[in-house]
Amino acid sequence: LGWGGWQPFTWRASEERAFDAYTANGKPTLLPIIQIILNRGVADGSLSKWVAKVVQWDFERVVPAHLDAPLAIGPSEFGEPFEFARNGGNEVRFCDEDVALLREAERGPLAFSVGKTNLGPLTGAPCNLGNGEAQVVSRELGLAWSPK
Repeated sequence: LGWGGWQPFTWRASEERAFDAYTANGKPTLLPIIQIILNRGVADGSLSKWVAKVVQWDFERVVPAHLDAPLAIGPSEFGEPFEFARNGGNEVRFCDEDVALLREAERGPLAFSVGKTNLGPLTGAPCNLGNGEAQVVSRELGLAWSPK
């Protein structure tokens, strides 16, 4: 890894917990930014209709545009990452500390372009990374759009 064995960072023990939450032993997932985009189809039911149609198909693998491919999953596993829409919440399986920046960006500089949702803010499970508070770049740099 890295360039000639050199890495511009070091892994901390807390990042292993975050990676474990992210990978979930290979279960399919939606990246948080994609979930934000898909929220546009929650209110009018178009996302649920699309997922319901796809899970009726007979398939054994999915080739996603990003990350590992192909995934050896069938219809029921395909539908799992979209449960947030049916459950009425905007939860992701990632650590909350890892999605804090996106949550702040939704409230700030991306507010004009992000589809509004009745599911609430993007949230993840607390993983107790660092000092328990999310490391949010905007707050650390004192940017004005970071909520108080």
